[in-house]
Amino acid sequence: MRRIPLLLAGLALAAGIATVPHLLASRASATGDFVHFESAHVHPACLTPGGDRLLVVNTPDNRLSVFDVSHGPPGRPNRVAEIPVGLEPVSVAALSDSEAWVVNQLSDDVSIVNLNTLHVRATLRVGDEPADVVFAGNPLRAYVSVSQLDLVRVIDPATLATSAVIPIDGRMPRALARSPRGGRVYVTVLDAGNRSSVLSMAEAGDSLPPPSPPKSSSLPAAPKVGLIIRQLPNIGWVDETGRQWSAKAQYFLFDTDIAEIATASNSVSRTFGDLSTVNLALAVSPADSTVALTGTEARNLTRFEPNLRGHLVDTRLALVAQAGTAALINLNPAIDYSVTPGPQAEKDSAIGNPTGAAWSADGQRLYVTALADNRLVVLTAAGAVRGRAATVPGPTGVVVDDARQRLYVVGRFHNEIQTLSTRDFSQLGRTGIGFDPTPDAIVNGRKFFYGGFTSGHGDQACATCHVHGDFDNIAWDLGNPQGAMAPKPPGQIDPALQGFHPMKGPMTTQSLRGMANEGPMHWRGDRSGANNPGGSALDEDADFKRFIVAFDGLLGRGAPISGPDMQRFTDFILQVTYPPNPNRGLNNALVGDQLAGRNLYFGRNTDIIENCNGCHVLNPSAGFFGTDGLMSIEGEPQEFKIPHLRNAYQKVGMFGMPKVAFFRDGDATSLGTQVRGFGFLHDGSVDTLFRFHAAVAFLQGPLSPGGFSQDPATNARQRHQVEAFMLAFDSNVAPIVGQQVTVAANTGGDAAARVDLLEARAAAGECDLVVHAFFGTRVFGFLYEPSTGMFLPDTRHGVKLTDRALRALRRTGPLTFTAVPPQSGRRIALDRDLDGVLDGDE
Repeated sequence: MRRIPLLLAGLALAAGIATVPHLLASRASATGDFVHFESAHVHPACLTPGGDRLLVVNTPDNRLSVFDVSHGPPGRPNRVAEIPVGLEPVSVAALSDSEAWVVNQLSDDVSIVNLNTLHVRATLRVGDEPADVVFAGNPLRAYVSVSQLDLVRVIDPATLATSAVIPIDGRMPRALARSPRGGRVYVTVLDAGNRSSVLSMAEAGDSLPPPSPPKSSSLPAAPKVGLIIRQLPNIGWVDETGRQWSAKAQYFLFDTDIAEIATASNSVSRTFGDLSTVNLALAVSPADSTVALTGTEARNLTRFEPNLRGHLVDTRLALVAQAGTAALINLNPAIDYSVTPGPQAEKDSAIGNPTGAAWSADGQRLYVTALADNRLVVLTAAGAVRGRAATVPGPTGVVVDDARQRLYVVGRFHNEIQTLSTRDFSQLGRTGIGFDPTPDAIVNGRKFFYGGFTSGHGDQACATCHVHGDFDNIAWDLGNPQGAMAPKPPGQIDPALQGFHPMKGPMTTQSLRGMANEGPMHWRGDRSGANNPGGSALDEDADFKRFIVAFDGLLGRGAPISGPDMQRFTDFILQVTYPPNPNRGLNNALVGDQLAGRNLYFGRNTDIIENCNGCHVLNPSAGFFGTDGLMSIEGEPQEFKIPHLRNAYQKVGMFGMPKVAFFRDGDATSLGTQVRGFGFLHDGSVDTLFRFHAAVAFLQGPLSPGGFSQDPATNARQRHQVEAFMLAFDSNVAPIVGQQVTVAANTGGDAAARVDLLEARAAAGECDLVVHAFFGTRVFGFLYEPSTGMFLPDTRHGVKLTDRALRALRRTGPLTFTAVPPQSGRRIALDRDLDGVLDGDE
């Protein structure tokens, strides 16, 4: 009887082993099977050490494509394999000609790929949202950046054991590079900031600098607002006029743009700051170890939209020598920002969103991809621009093949590889990375988010501040003293408010994820196209299209984009969604303080009017994750929309602020060095949720009989509990989505237990469970059917397998189990192009 499972499995294999699926190239239509996370490439391609194979991540199809570049036409690499890996792969690095590591951002792991057998031999869990991997040191180790945990994990590639964990003093460590001899590893911090922070309206008081331009005489008095300030070395905290505010901001900000790790000690040996606000690409010269960093420097200390129109950031290249000196190079020196919009010549040469960088082998050339402009920039070792070449749409990375005098550019928008000549930068050819299941609405609308053509000089776009669809972790004051009052908001609570004043004060950049079903947009809800009283009916399509004015008013385009193009942009951006919350258990259960906090959240009144859920509505089945689109006053001089809470966990890192009247406790004792200068509330002026819940509105008393306890110890415990719940708030997809495990003949009981967990969460409806089995040169797909406990094969000639039978296949070859978003399992496991013909039969 013990032979039956293997016999059944053998039948399934025999039915399809002779048929190799053709290389699909069509795009699936939008059928609800594709969840759009807009994960950003970091190092999406590399050559193997021998130089014969090009490895490229196929992010939308969750695969690694392997190309032979040693044979065939020079402009068309020969794709020899497409290997299923984890969800949302963003980086790949080759350990040897026989092994590659693929970093899967959504799966929180690394797929370790055997390049000889063309299968995943192991899956290594590393932490929430890993971004990149390099190999360095003696003995050789893998270094993996884990962005949401603000650390780099050091791993023995032989045993896959973690040998060190290196904290990084910055928010979201991302791109990695190594020195030529491997003695140093460099890591960028994506949201490094620029030493800017914010004073609350209470701290700023009535001492704000006079507005420039001056306030229009037709406007009523401006509301009280906060003030953005910046910390200057040896000077202190100042505003845009140079006025000192150090007495109010009694803390210090890290500004880590690059951290240098000594591989001998696995510790941070040096940090380099004041390079950029948002740091993107990183590369180290093989000739002299010069570190090249591309990024953007925010001008958020400057107040008001008219002063920022067309010039929100400067696009930079930083060249850091081994001595520690840094040269900062403006990549757009020809742009005259005093005239907006600029002439077409500026746009034709602009460099925006520089996402990829690579050096030539001799260190004499640096190649940079400009995502905003579909352009490759060629620079000298000193950073002088020597040429530009057109690329495929959405260039996110470049690989140098000096031996063949070629460059390979990854095109994200159409999932393709472009081959350029290094002699004259002419195009030698283009080829698809692999099958692309991305719905047409996403493909057609993405360019309006990233494209420099939407701005006045060609170097800025919505993605400049809404980095990769998320935020930049800073605040901006985009008010307009010469603007006009906007109409009253829908569902306004306080009749005394006369609509929206154009001098709105600092507002933190909001994420563009998960905007569907969230009601009027912007912090104040002043982007409302539906004007539905009380938020009783939501029309996020109409609401988002109100942002069309930003293309001229903020980006300085000279005119908005067309109505049909705005609709394409809207169709794209409203599909971007949030990833799982990493603070919840994989079984989606809350524990300890999280559970106690949830009970308080839904329990008695915790402010003057109602409980937390009374305003911040949590109802995932209705699409509400902390808001239902209504407005709120919350003791502010302006009306604000009740914000959602899905990304509260991303905003930690500010742990100190002076005591102000808004709060009743005086526990502002942690005024040391901060990772972030902006925290919670619309302007980022509150450092922690724990302190936010010390506001007078939550004080138990005659006005709020159900508020937090008056007993100090109980009060603190209750606030910590609600904070713990809010940091583990529900998201659009369950915590299990993306999680994987690879089982093989030698894996132990922990892998079996993880498979049990994946099956249980699939049965609960939180995910679909797919399996990829690797046997010979064929990849077999299976989809778990919770109602029967059976696994469906990817060929009509196959048979359903029991759980026991499928797991027994590990003796023949490795199996990788993956929890994928609900409704996507059939596409990912059985029918990639959803044409009705199973993959094993094509």
